Amino acid sequence: MRRTMMIILSVVIAAALSGCNGNAAAPATEEIVETEDKTALSMEPVELELWAYYDGWSSIIESFEEKYPNVTVKLKTFAFDTYADVYKEAIASGETPDVMLTDSEHFGQFTTIAGLENLLDYGAGEYEKDISGSLWASNFSFDGQSMVGFPFGSSPIVAYYREDMMRQYGFPSDPEELGKYMEDPDNWLEIARTLKKDGRYLAQWSTEVIRVYDSAHGLLDENVSFLRNNEAYYEAIELAKTLNEEGLVSLQDVWTEAGAQTVRDGELAMLYQGTWGASQIEAWAPDTAGHWRATRLPFNKYGWANSASFMIPTASDQKAWAWELIRYIVTDWAFKGVDNSVPAYIPARANGRKLAETSDFFGGQKMYATNLWLTENMKEYRLTPLDQQVKQIWNDTVNKGIERQKDAETIIQEAEQMIQTSLGDDIEILRSIAQENR
Repeated sequence: MRRTMMIILSVVIAAALSGCNGNAAAPATEEIVETEDKTALSMEPVELELWAYYDGWSSIIESFEEKYPNVTVKLKTFAFDTYADVYKEAIASGETPDVMLTDSEHFGQFTTIAGLENLLDYGAGEYEKDISGSLWASNFSFDGQSMVGFPFGSSPIVAYYREDMMRQYGFPSDPEELGKYMEDPDNWLEIARTLKKDGRYLAQWSTEVIRVYDSAHGLLDENVSFLRNNEAYYEAIELAKTLNEEGLVSLQDVWTEAGAQTVRDGELAMLYQGTWGASQIEAWAPDTAGHWRATRLPFNKYGWANSASFMIPTASDQKAWAWELIRYIVTDWAFKGVDNSVPAYIPARANGRKLAETSDFFGGQKMYATNLWLTENMKEYRLTPLDQQVKQIWNDTVNKGIERQKDAETIIQEAEQMIQTSLGDDIEILRSIAQENR
């Protein structure tokens, strides 16, 4: 009940704020008063505070401060597991920074709360044509009335694999050829079964194949209906059951020392990670340089790993400068192409230097070009305030169902029933909001 009331209050307050900020036509009998320019920049000394969930901002901050000598930017970082709660508490108390960076994993939690600026009021709409439609849409409030996030970058999920092992066992080893070969689940299973004979694996867990499917689809649609009761997911669960029954997985978590050792030893021949996975694999297994390649996901899926977006709290007293910092990072800075991540800002993606760069660790492969191609073929999806709770129920139900050897249809029906039982009131509230705004 408490969670339901929080959603009710946050949606109602957000709607009220949206109404106050709307561009309603003035009655003909009243004088139209010019509103303050929200993008006007003061040249007085300014101090901005940026909150983020990872480090590595020094070069960006130095560049921004060099362009604007009257501005000082202070950075505060929080652990990924806790930052969203810290942000929400700050918004509720009014003790906020000027800019907050959030990950798509948690962004849905901010789509119904009051206390965040509509970035369209600051000129964000000018960039709509320069950001993919699906990524653009994923940054709006749940009611679709306000753009509460402005995307910095977006990452596909990449299939990183041991090219030498694919050759050794007679499978396609070229990235394009292997991607085409793995479109058929039976072909992917053939690789998994062949490698298993020598104690090598294509996945850590049986449910990892379901995560591949998950990455290409949202959890809830625009009417807050569950999106995973379909034939594709019957196929995914049956595939996961096969992996479990035949022991075709390593059962080692790569984020533990034992799991990292499977990468070093060549026991794990394929990983499914965001664009950051390339540097992570190199850190885990530097002695395997030259043996790795990157390609698209199996089963003809183009998955979304995550994206990062900036938000401006209403409590900030430097909102114009906060927007300028966001605009600078997303557009101007993106042209520098400092790593293999793909910027949200489309004009900055065609970086000739980055497109031509090759990776010695990945056998001379053009990693940025690969990441860009995958990004342009994937689609980000709608995010809702219930995503994390629905995801937890889905994962738990699927894991238990596979362990108990239930059929795919039963597992999906049980997941859908559990979601409705646990979150039905919240779903109905959000559904009424969605229908009203349509």
